Amino acid sequence: MGGRIFAARIENDGIRWKVTSLLTSDDNLTGENLGSGRLFFGVDTRLAVVKKIQIKNNSPIEASDIARFEMAQSLLDDPDRFYFDTLPLESNNGYKRFMSIAYHRDQIDELIDMYKEKLRKPSGFKLDAVALANGYNTFCRIDRGELQVLADIETDMVTLAILNQGKLYGINRLESVPGEEISSDSARKLASEFKLTLSYHQAELFQDGITVPLSRIILSGRHARDEFLTAALKDQFSTEISLPHFHDGYFEPASDTIDRYHPEQFLIPLGLGVE
Repeated sequence: MGGRIFAARIENDGIRWKVTSLLTSDDNLTGENLGSGRLFFGVDTRLAVVKKIQIKNNSPIEASDIARFEMAQSLLDDPDRFYFDTLPLESNNGYKRFMSIAYHRDQIDELIDMYKEKLRKPSGFKLDAVALANGYNTFCRIDRGELQVLADIETDMVTLAILNQGKLYGINRLESVPGEEISSDSARKLASEFKLTLSYHQAELFQDGITVPLSRIILSGRHARDEFLTAALKDQFSTEISLPHFHDGYFEPASDTIDRYHPEQFLIPLGLGVE
């Protein structure tokens, strides 16, 4: 995120999740003040190959194994140069659907070394867009409407997660990035590319028999409250543009740190902390 690290410390007492602190590298973030436990970091989609794969329900071989094999076979490079992950999506028309992810091993190893140096050895990593959906579904009140788009807007990256009936349907990113500050011109450019990208996904949804209209766009990240961007998106879309509505109860132990930050800046780090 533009060289700045955002971190959320999350505990589970067996009853519910508790967010005990929200930290950034501006807070002199270290492995000590981050605390013990598992540490996951986010990976943006530029460092991964993502593909949707469908497997017949009656396949005699484990469907997730087939999905991983098909992904490995589709790569132009040696599969040994990648880390793999396979996420189940909703089933459709007699098929099990998966999101197969291949991470570029060299680039991930560089990130692992960076976190080892700055914090401590990571326990694992997840795709930013997947963590974005996890954070929203876990820590936020889910708004009404079948089709919703999450957009995490950082200085150097715009991460998109498309949810259908609360489940992750697709992911994407925008080529245009906001930069340190958003002008009215850059906001209009970003909103225009946003509209084009969502049109592609809505065409894909239509092919899958999903014809419901877009319910809302939910903004998170550093620029979620930017007035230029909100206005530009409202010019492009007739749907609601909103911030995520967090469940306050999850943040009671973190009241001292949440006062310093808007919690929507931490939606991806929050999603990294849950399965």
